[in-house]
Amino acid sequence: MGFVCNGRYVLDAVTEADANKYVDLQIRCLGETYSDITDAEFAARHRADKANLLEEFAENIAAPGARAWLAYEVPGWTPSGGLSCAVGASLEWENPVGLGLSRPGPLSWESYMPVTPVPEGTRELTQLYTLASTHGTGLGQAMFDALIYPDEDAYLWVIRGNERGVRFYEKNGFSLEGTFFECGGAWSPEPEIAATLPPEKIAHTGRMFRGITV
Repeated sequence: MGFVCNGRYVLDAVTEADANKYVDLQIRCLGETYSDITDAEFAARHRADKANLLEEFAENIAAPGARAWLAYEVPGWTPSGGLSCAVGASLEWENPVGLGLSRPGPLSWESYMPVTPVPEGTRELTQLYTLASTHGTGLGQAMFDALIYPDEDAYLWVIRGNERGVRFYEKNGFSLEGTFFECGGAWSPEPEIAATLPPEKIAHTGRMFRGITV
């Protein structure tokens, strides 16, 4: 456990016992992050897909070398109080405000993608989300730094249209590969609904790299 952002948040290592808490926050963050750039049923599909997200979490947290964190806001924190506000504070352990996981790749689902695989063992930033209420506080950067170490070769998948995310990762040394592919599963609507949507509302994903060329 460690304090970040001058004591405003606490990062705590994730364990298998945190599965439901982690995935519930993941679903909430997915809705906040992507609802404006995808179709109207995007958030509902992910809520209905919780069982699959729990299976994905179990696979990722069990991967050798996985790093995973949940972030909690310190009640009563003030800029003037700084770290002194955090010492001895009673955290709301059931209400995290950020999550992140990285692990060695490539992941199993990537074998189905029409791309050249990354070198075995390359660190993948699998998830990094914080609630919109924390944006601009530095929490996302603090979590990134705990997940991807300085000068560590790494890659990630980003959703087309998530310009805020792309800018953040570019600031941290990543570059877009430039090719995007239509997402599957809960990321995409049923074909009959997709046929009624403008192309930009269909979720597509592509890779970003730091330190490697594929």
